[in-house]
Amino acid sequence: MAYFNLIKLNATSSTNNYIKEKRSKGACKDGDLVWTKHQTSGRGQSDKSWQSEANNSLSLSIYKTFEKESPKHPFEISCAVACAIIRTLHSIGIPELNIKWPNDILSCNHKIGGILIENTYKYSRLNETIIGLGLNINQEKFDSLPHARSLFMITKRKWDIETVLNSLIQSFENVLISDLSNHLKANLAEFNLSLWRKKKPSKFYGSEGIFEAIPLEVTQEGNLLISDLEGALERTIDLNQARMLYSKETVLRSPV
Repeated sequence: MAYFNLIKLNATSSTNNYIKEKRSKGACKDGDLVWTKHQTSGRGQSDKSWQSEANNSLSLSIYKTFEKESPKHPFEISCAVACAIIRTLHSIGIPELNIKWPNDILSCNHKIGGILIENTYKYSRLNETIIGLGLNINQEKFDSLPHARSLFMITKRKWDIETVLNSLIQSFENVLISDLSNHLKANLAEFNLSLWRKKKPSKFYGSEGIFEAIPLEVTQEGNLLISDLEGALERTIDLNQARMLYSKETVLRSPV
């Protein structure tokens, strides 16, 4: 764990925002890892809120700089991180793990975690990134979130949060100290093996409303290759065009 500088907070509004504030003061260093058991105002992709219960969930953020070689595609970061999370959870016995495009971690078809990555560019070059993860550990229920579950709800056992954290740290270190571009092919293959509802008819919501398609694979740019239900027409979609829906999910907000 030599790469990371661990910063434990009793509570914070957002670990990503904590790093941003620290960075604005010139106090951030590559490898800073901020974590807490209580995040009061967490958020996910497209500023969606993240429900976190004090002392029963894990929220963390990692600050990483790219002084020499930066990733060719931003998706290389989220791809590597998602694979590291899946490997860790598999190693501790969490069943039926999947990645719901683009950034949700699922077990038994329910969301147990989410990734939020915020990149900064300098002269059109990816210069630094903040990698955020929220993981549901020991929550016993989720109000108005029928698709959410915790490790406890999945496995029927309580988990030590710091033990889970230490397992994640080891996996993150293995991927973040390496050249992400050199490992993209292997990481992408692993990501696609875990892709939720791969080659199964699925519902999406986009500018054209709700539609059905078959997810085939994620590209190296992070877009999703889909086909129509007959398999005759293929196209790629990005986050600005559509998102995947959970079964029986009610659409009450904008497409992305």
